[in-house]
Amino acid sequence: MNRRKTIGFDRRLALDWLEATASRVAAGDSLEELRAGMWEYLEGKVSGDKFNSDRGKTMTVLTRIWAKVPPAVDPLKTRAVAAFQTSKAREHLALHWAMAIASYPIFSDVAATAGRLLTLQDSFSLAQLTNRMVAQWSERPVLVKSTQRIIRSLVDWGALADTETRGVYGRAPKALPISKEIALLLCEALLLDNEHHSLPANQLLDHPALFPFTHSLTMAGLREEPVFDVHRQGVDGDMIELRHPQASNIMPE
Repeated sequence: MNRRKTIGFDRRLALDWLEATASRVAAGDSLEELRAGMWEYLEGKVSGDKFNSDRGKTMTVLTRIWAKVPPAVDPLKTRAVAAFQTSKAREHLALHWAMAIASYPIFSDVAATAGRLLTLQDSFSLAQLTNRMVAQWSERPVLVKSTQRIIRSLVDWGALADTETRGVYGRAPKALPISKEIALLLCEALLLDNEHHSLPANQLLDHPALFPFTHSLTMAGLREEPVFDVHRQGVDGDMIELRHPQASNIMPE
Protein backbone atom coordinates (compact mmCIF):
# COMPACT_ATOMS: atom_id res chain seq x y z
CA MET A 1 0.00 0.00 0.00
CA ASN A 2 1.25 3.44 -0.92
CA ARG A 3 1.56 5.63 2.17
CA ARG A 4 0.63 8.64 0.06
CA LYS A 5 -2.86 7.39 -0.67
CA THR A 6 -4.12 8.33 2.78
CA ILE A 7 -4.13 11.98 3.90
CA GLY A 8 -5.34 11.73 7.49
CA PHE A 9 -3.90 15.02 8.80
CA ASP A 10 -6.82 17.35 8.07
CA ARG A 11 -7.08 19.34 11.31
CA ARG A 12 -5.59 22.63 12.42
CA LEU A 13 -3.59 21.80 15.54
CA ALA A 14 -2.49 24.15 18.30
CA LEU A 15 1.01 23.61 19.68
CA ASP A 16 -0.26 23.26 23.25
CA TRP A 17 -2.48 20.36 22.12
CA LEU A 18 0.61 18.54 20.85
CA GLU A 19 2.42 19.37 24.09
CA ALA A 20 -0.45 17.94 26.13
CA THR A 21 -0.52 14.78 24.03
CA ALA A 22 3.24 14.21 24.22
CA SER A 23 3.25 14.93 27.96
CA ARG A 24 0.64 12.24 28.56
CA VAL A 25 2.52 9.72 26.43
CA ALA A 26 5.75 10.56 28.28
CA ALA A 27 3.92 10.10 31.60
CA GLY A 28 3.01 6.55 30.58
CA ASP A 29 -0.68 6.93 29.73
CA SER A 30 -2.21 3.93 28.00
CA LEU A 31 -3.96 4.60 24.70
CA GLU A 32 -7.32 4.53 26.48
CA GLU A 33 -6.10 6.94 29.18
CA LEU A 34 -4.64 9.24 26.55
CA ARG A 35 -7.86 9.35 24.58
CA ALA A 36 -9.96 10.01 27.67
CA GLY A 37 -7.59 12.71 28.89
CA MET A 38 -7.29 14.47 25.54
CA TRP A 39 -11.06 14.29 24.99
CA GLU A 40 -11.49 16.22 28.23
CA TYR A 41 -8.56 18.55 27.44
CA LEU A 42 -10.08 19.55 24.08
CA GLU A 43 -13.49 20.33 25.55
CA GLY A 44 -14.25 23.98 24.89
CA LYS A 45 -11.33 24.21 22.46
CA VAL A 46 -12.78 22.11 19.63
CA SER A 47 -16.49 21.59 19.03
CA GLY A 48 -18.29 18.26 19.13
CA ASP A 49 -19.30 15.52 21.52
CA LYS A 50 -19.13 12.51 19.15
CA PHE A 51 -16.16 10.52 17.90
CA ASN A 52 -16.75 11.74 14.32
CA SER A 53 -17.07 15.39 15.41
CA ASP A 54 -14.32 17.99 15.02
CA ARG A 55 -13.11 17.20 18.54
CA GLY A 56 -12.98 13.48 17.81
CA LYS A 57 -11.14 13.97 14.52
CA THR A 58 -8.65 16.35 16.13
CA MET A 59 -7.99 13.82 18.88
CA THR A 60 -7.38 11.14 16.24
CA VAL A 61 -4.70 13.21 14.51
CA LEU A 62 -2.97 14.01 17.82
CA THR A 63 -3.07 10.37 18.86
CA ARG A 64 -1.61 9.16 15.58
CA ILE A 65 1.28 11.60 15.87
CA TRP A 66 2.39 10.63 19.37
CA ALA A 67 0.71 7.36 20.38
CA LYS A 68 -0.89 5.06 17.82
CA VAL A 69 1.90 5.38 15.27
CA PRO A 70 2.69 3.12 12.30
CA PRO A 71 4.77 0.07 13.36
CA ALA A 72 7.93 1.36 11.66
CA VAL A 73 7.71 4.57 13.70
CA ASP A 74 7.70 2.86 17.12
CA PRO A 75 11.52 3.00 17.60
CA LEU A 76 11.52 6.71 16.70
CA LYS A 77 8.62 7.29 19.07
CA THR A 78 10.56 5.69 21.93
CA ARG A 79 13.55 7.97 21.33
CA ALA A 80 11.38 11.05 20.78
CA VAL A 81 9.50 10.49 24.05
CA ALA A 82 12.81 10.18 25.90
CA ALA A 83 14.05 13.39 24.24
CA PHE A 84 10.80 15.15 25.13
CA GLN A 85 11.42 14.39 28.79
CA THR A 86 14.97 15.75 28.82
CA SER A 87 15.03 18.52 26.18
CA LYS A 88 14.29 22.19 26.61
CA ALA A 89 10.73 23.31 25.94
CA ARG A 90 11.83 25.45 23.01
CA GLU A 91 13.08 22.31 21.24
CA HIS A 92 9.77 20.47 21.56
CA LEU A 93 8.49 21.86 18.28
CA ALA A 94 11.19 19.89 16.44
CA LEU A 95 10.07 16.71 18.22
CA HIS A 96 6.44 17.26 17.23
CA TRP A 97 7.71 17.98 13.72
CA ALA A 98 9.66 14.72 13.57
CA MET A 99 6.71 12.65 14.77
CA ALA A 100 4.34 14.35 12.31
CA ILE A 101 6.75 13.74 9.41
CA ALA A 102 7.14 10.07 10.30
CA SER A 103 3.42 9.45 10.88
CA TYR A 104 1.78 11.61 8.22
CA PRO A 105 3.28 11.78 4.68
CA ILE A 106 0.97 14.70 3.90
CA PHE A 107 2.63 16.75 6.64
CA SER A 108 6.08 15.82 5.37
CA ASP A 109 5.21 16.87 1.82
CA VAL A 110 3.59 20.17 2.85
CA ALA A 111 6.63 21.04 4.99
CA ALA A 112 9.08 20.08 2.24
CA THR A 113 7.14 22.00 -0.41
CA ALA A 114 7.03 25.10 1.80
CA GLY A 115 10.77 24.76 2.39
CA ARG A 116 11.52 24.48 -1.33
CA LEU A 117 9.42 27.51 -2.13
CA LEU A 118 11.21 29.53 0.56
CA THR A 119 14.60 28.66 -0.94
CA LEU A 120 13.43 30.18 -4.22
CA GLN A 121 11.68 33.28 -2.89
CA ASP A 122 11.04 35.20 0.31
CA SER A 123 7.39 34.15 0.50
CA PHE A 124 4.83 31.90 -1.18
CA SER A 125 1.08 31.87 -1.60
CA LEU A 126 -1.21 29.11 -0.43
CA ALA A 127 -2.27 28.70 -4.07
CA GLN A 128 1.33 28.09 -5.16
CA LEU A 129 1.83 25.47 -2.49
CA THR A 130 -1.54 23.80 -3.13
CA ASN A 131 -0.81 23.51 -6.85
CA ARG A 132 2.42 21.70 -6.08
CA MET A 133 0.67 19.40 -3.63
CA VAL A 134 -2.01 18.56 -6.21
CA ALA A 135 0.75 17.61 -8.65
CA GLN A 136 2.12 15.14 -6.08
CA TRP A 137 -1.10 13.78 -4.59
CA SER A 138 -3.69 14.35 -7.35
CA GLU A 139 -6.60 16.75 -6.96
CA ARG A 140 -9.19 15.97 -4.29
CA PRO A 141 -11.17 18.26 -1.98
CA VAL A 142 -9.68 16.83 1.23
CA LEU A 143 -6.15 17.60 -0.03
CA VAL A 144 -6.93 21.30 -0.41
CA LYS A 145 -8.48 21.41 3.06
CA SER A 146 -5.63 19.47 4.62
CA THR A 147 -2.95 21.64 3.01
CA GLN A 148 -4.65 24.81 4.22
CA ARG A 149 -5.01 23.52 7.78
CA ILE A 150 -1.44 22.29 7.99
CA ILE A 151 -0.13 25.66 6.80
CA ARG A 152 -2.27 27.47 9.36
CA SER A 153 -0.91 25.11 12.02
CA LEU A 154 2.65 25.98 10.98
CA VAL A 155 1.83 29.67 11.38
CA ASP A 156 0.33 29.00 14.81
CA TRP A 157 3.48 27.10 15.81
CA GLY A 158 5.74 29.95 14.71
CA ALA A 159 7.32 27.95 11.88
CA LEU A 160 5.85 30.27 9.22
CA ALA A 161 4.77 33.90 9.37
CA ASP A 162 1.79 35.68 7.90
CA THR A 163 2.59 38.55 5.55
CA GLU A 164 0.66 41.71 4.80
CA THR A 165 -1.00 39.88 1.92
CA ARG A 166 -3.71 37.43 2.94
CA GLY A 167 -2.85 33.87 1.98
CA VAL A 168 0.85 34.63 1.52
CA TYR A 169 3.42 33.27 3.98
CA GLY A 170 7.07 33.88 4.76
CA ARG A 171 9.76 32.52 7.04
CA ALA A 172 9.51 32.98 10.77
CA PRO A 173 11.73 35.83 12.04
CA LYS A 174 14.27 33.40 13.51
CA ALA A 175 15.15 29.78 12.80
CA LEU A 176 15.10 27.51 15.83
CA PRO A 177 18.46 25.99 16.79
CA ILE A 178 18.22 22.34 17.82
CA SER A 179 20.59 19.88 19.44
CA LYS A 180 22.41 17.08 17.63
CA GLU A 181 20.15 14.54 19.34
CA ILE A 182 16.97 16.14 18.02
CA ALA A 183 18.48 16.74 14.57
CA LEU A 184 19.17 12.99 14.40
CA LEU A 185 15.54 12.25 15.24
CA LEU A 186 14.41 14.55 12.42
CA CYS A 187 16.74 12.73 10.02
CA GLU A 188 15.36 9.39 11.17
CA ALA A 189 11.82 10.66 10.58
CA LEU A 190 12.69 11.79 7.05
CA LEU A 191 14.16 8.38 6.24
CA LEU A 192 11.06 6.66 7.61
CA ASP A 193 8.98 8.85 5.32
CA ASN A 194 11.06 7.89 2.29
CA GLU A 195 9.84 4.85 0.35
CA HIS A 196 13.30 3.26 0.36
CA HIS A 197 14.29 4.48 3.85
CA SER A 198 17.37 6.13 2.34
CA LEU A 199 18.52 9.49 1.01
CA PRO A 200 21.80 11.05 -0.18
CA ALA A 201 23.57 12.60 2.81
CA ASN A 202 23.49 16.15 1.46
CA GLN A 203 19.76 15.91 0.74
CA LEU A 204 19.08 14.58 4.23
CA LEU A 205 21.11 17.15 6.15
CA ASP A 206 19.71 20.05 4.10
CA HIS A 207 16.23 18.67 3.59
CA PRO A 208 13.68 21.40 2.76
CA ALA A 209 11.21 19.99 5.31
CA LEU A 210 13.64 21.14 8.03
CA PHE A 211 13.38 24.81 7.03
CA PRO A 212 12.29 26.13 10.48
CA PHE A 213 15.39 24.70 12.20
CA THR A 214 19.15 25.11 12.28
CA HIS A 215 21.51 22.34 13.37
CA SER A 216 25.21 21.47 13.41
CA LEU A 217 24.81 17.81 12.48
CA THR A 218 27.48 16.60 10.07
CA MET A 219 28.25 13.56 7.97
CA ALA A 220 30.59 12.39 10.73
CA GLY A 221 27.74 12.62 13.21
CA LEU A 222 25.53 10.44 11.01
CA ARG A 223 28.29 7.83 10.71
CA GLU A 224 28.48 7.52 14.50
CA GLU A 225 24.80 6.64 14.92
CA PRO A 226 23.88 2.93 15.08
CA VAL A 227 20.43 3.61 13.61
CA PHE A 228 21.98 4.60 10.24
CA ASP A 229 24.05 2.78 7.62
CA VAL A 230 26.27 4.90 5.37
CA HIS A 231 27.08 3.69 1.86
CA ARG A 232 29.49 5.32 -0.56
CA GLN A 233 27.77 6.37 -3.79
CA GLY A 234 29.94 7.63 -6.62
CA VAL A 235 33.19 9.50 -6.10
CA ASP A 236 32.15 11.98 -3.42
CA GLY A 237 28.62 11.03 -2.36
CA ASP A 238 27.22 9.08 0.58
CA MET A 239 23.83 7.42 0.92
CA ILE A 240 22.23 7.33 4.38
CA GLU A 241 19.93 4.40 5.11
CA LEU A 242 17.97 3.26 8.15
CA ARG A 243 19.72 0.18 9.49
CA HIS A 244 16.72 -1.83 10.65
CA PRO A 245 13.45 -0.35 9.37
CA GLN A 246 10.33 -2.24 10.39
CA ALA A 247 8.28 -4.12 7.81
CA SER A 248 5.55 -1.51 7.54
CA ASN A 249 5.17 2.22 7.98
CA ILE A 250 1.54 2.28 6.90
CA MET A 251 -0.66 4.43 9.10
CA PRO A 252 -2.79 2.25 11.42
CA GLU A 253 -6.54 2.47 11.28
